[in-house]
Amino acid sequence: MPMRNAASFLIETIQSIQTQSFQDWELIIVNDHSTDKGPSLAKQEANKDYRILYFENGENGIIPALTLALEKASGTYISRMDADDIMPPRRLSTMIEAISQAPSKTIVTGLVKYFSEKEISDGYKKYEKWINEINLNGLQWQNIYRECVIASPNWITRKNELKSLGGFNNLNYPEDYDLVFKWYKNDYQIITIPEVTLLWREHGARTSRNSDHYVQQAFFNMKVREFILNELTDRPLVLWGALDKGQLAASILNHLEINYIWMDMHKNDSFIGKQKIGYFKDIENIKSPQILISVYPEDKDRQRIKSYLGDQDLIEGKNFWYL
Repeated sequence: MPMRNAASFLIETIQSIQTQSFQDWELIIVNDHSTDKGPSLAKQEANKDYRILYFENGENGIIPALTLALEKASGTYISRMDADDIMPPRRLSTMIEAISQAPSKTIVTGLVKYFSEKEISDGYKKYEKWINEINLNGLQWQNIYRECVIASPNWITRKNELKSLGGFNNLNYPEDYDLVFKWYKNDYQIITIPEVTLLWREHGARTSRNSDHYVQQAFFNMKVREFILNELTDRPLVLWGALDKGQLAASILNHLEINYIWMDMHKNDSFIGKQKIGYFKDIENIKSPQILISVYPEDKDRQRIKSYLGDQDLIEGKNFWYL
């Protein structure tokens, strides 16, 4: 559990671990240069409970903090937690039961539930609904270029297998997304526990809200580059959508000097810079395209798009992907 300026929530988080139905755990807290009372609170808890270990991050940032924590871990399994979230009481027992019976190269996750002192925004509600649905339906790898499909503080895996992938040390920011890509590229399977295993606290001081590592540009850079590495062949690459996300994806493709055909969901025959924007039904004239869809429509429109592309013998996760 990396920690930076989490004093307001730390004790509640630790207590949610201490009250787990499974009690044979160790909690490794790595302080990442906090300037609040979090370090003193964490040390107090470590002095009271031998299962809590406290360390200082000798470098700066969550990646070296996680790397240090993994080095200090003595358990067979590794789970992640953030210092401002809550573990439901059965999380560890259900996750350990699942991973202990699973084959090698398995990640166990569960459902998430946002909570806050204020009202949860519509955007977070949609993300909660989306990540829970794709995990319940086993659609994580089909959606990997859309968003990070496993919540960073909501998984468990075998320690030796995580280390065999290089652990956290060779990750790039956003590190949680990069780790999921490593699991994807190494053919890991995901098992989802059909109950809430993470109470995800939403508040204004969250790192994901305040660090440049987690802005939209960083995520798009990672997922477009990963798509090129993992999926792109000599088949024609098509980018669907010419609004903000489409333009962001196009700028990355241009920077990487990747050839592509750009189409919009509306017929307009316009240009963005020197790039002509065609109409999406022009896809019918392209043989074996690979399509990046840079819009994410509502469910009914998404089904229409999937049905339309299916009529062209194109399959989600094989011929087209959502960004």
